[in-house]
Amino acid sequence: MLEYERSILNQSGQFFILIDMTGFAKVCSANMNETNGIPVRLRQVAVIRDGAHQETIALEVDGMYYIKGTTVYLQFVEENELGRVNNIVKIAPDEVTVLRSGAVEMRQTFRCQQEMPGHYQTVFGRWGLATKTEAIEFRYDERRKQGQLFLSYELMLEHERSGRHTLTLTFKGV
Repeated sequence: MLEYERSILNQSGQFFILIDMTGFAKVCSANMNETNGIPVRLRQVAVIRDGAHQETIALEVDGMYYIKGTTVYLQFVEENELGRVNNIVKIAPDEVTVLRSGAVEMRQTFRCQQEMPGHYQTVFGRWGLATKTEAIEFRYDERRKQGQLFLSYELMLEHERSGRHTLTLTFKGV
């Protein structure tokens, strides 16, 4: 059984935060039936390297940070040239899963030193993906209400090497 160092009830009494001895925070509803989210500002930076070519794609959006059990969820919406895309990043103790729906449908799971299948679909077609993840790093500072997820992986698109990718997702409570 996990013991908590302290708990904090918000002013409206709708949720509380349990903080364990290591600083890990768990957000719970006051009635314990659901997990509530914390509004955050997210910055996502993807760097794609293929030989001498490098491309950097950055995105800044508002989103939500949730904790349910031992799993963290980041949820946000992006608008791109194809339309609206809903994003959920699920950070579990042994893996990260990126789920996208809307104008882009995607599911990709990342596990260290493992090749994992996935898919990417738009109105233009569906492609098989695979990733071999070299690094997953996640940290959250409960006092500052900020965190960072870092992924480093090799991407295969339809069984062809598509380059080395890094994804850094930083977020801070607003």
